[in-house]
Amino acid sequence: MKMNGRERLLAAIARKPVDRIPYTYDSTEDAERNFRDYLKIGDDESVGDFFGCDKFASLWSAIGAAPTLPERMERFDTVDPNVKVDIWGCRRELTTAGDAHYFEITEHPLRDAETIQDVENYDWPTVDDVVFPEIPADFDLERWKSDKVVLDMSFICPFGVPWSMMGLEKMMLDVALNPGVVEAVVAKVEEYSLVSMNAMLEKYPGVFDLVGCGDDYGTQNGLLMSAEMIGDFFMPSLKRHYDLASEYGVAGYHHCCGAIFEIIPSMMDAGVRVLNPIQTSAAGMDPEALKREFGSDLAFHGGVDIQQTLVTGTPDEVRAEARSRMETLGPEGYILAPSHVLQPDTPPENLAAMYDEVANWSGSV
Repeated sequence: MKMNGRERLLAAIARKPVDRIPYTYDSTEDAERNFRDYLKIGDDESVGDFFGCDKFASLWSAIGAAPTLPERMERFDTVDPNVKVDIWGCRRELTTAGDAHYFEITEHPLRDAETIQDVENYDWPTVDDVVFPEIPADFDLERWKSDKVVLDMSFICPFGVPWSMMGLEKMMLDVALNPGVVEAVVAKVEEYSLVSMNAMLEKYPGVFDLVGCGDDYGTQNGLLMSAEMIGDFFMPSLKRHYDLASEYGVAGYHHCCGAIFEIIPSMMDAGVRVLNPIQTSAAGMDPEALKREFGSDLAFHGGVDIQQTLVTGTPDEVRAEARSRMETLGPEGYILAPSHVLQPDTPPENLAAMYDEVANWSGSV
């Protein structure tokens, strides 16, 4: 039976049979421009649509509005378009790396916090600050949602926000030398994120299929800190978020780069049902082992190497890797995609080769 994108993605997430392997697209703005120029497509067509990609979609992008904290952000507003300050008070400045442009953190507001009282005294955001947008009366939600899966990544952040506020070096030291401060920061972040996520799920019942977190615990060769520390400091908060989501029938999605094989069981225990981006070039992230150990309970999203194969490989090598991922991580429980957001150093012909291979794959499904 032929499926549409929503049916196909939901089946893959549930590790059920699909009519073909689903695949998705995501890129930086710099890479998007390269691909659009190469494909010669107009403003009325997206790169993902050009390749027939399945879609994880954002409600906020669809309605042109997102949850905001207007009074708080007015205090943090900068006149410089190359500088941003987020709701937590983290300052980011535009930087250039080759052909790519990114906003990098340049100021950590809790870099000098030494006591729990220092953490308590900080000006924290609250759910009362949040203004949730109304869905426009003329927006056909059911029609929009009918061919896509709705994912929200707005609120869950028990590791990423604390280290951004403290600075990664300080956090890495404090988990060992001053653990009470780390615990206090994680708790204050959760006070906002858990209540705000609950408010969102209450306000938009039945809209979201997945809620996600983008916390990275891995490096190329191992974890950022011990699995025990990750389990003690961050997983309990992560689990409370995913447990709350499950009460609304919403599943847990997690983007986590690097060599994280060791902590995947604890992530699953916390409620992760879809794992992204499957950085197979990192130590210990062997696709066969991932499928064997976790494939009965976990769906995989990603897996095509963006560090080497997509960047420096030939189109034939890209095709071979795409086939290998489908054969190993699929057919059930796998959504093919690059192992991170596509960057401007990805040759457009390699992108085309990857999507052509998955679209025309004749393997067993």
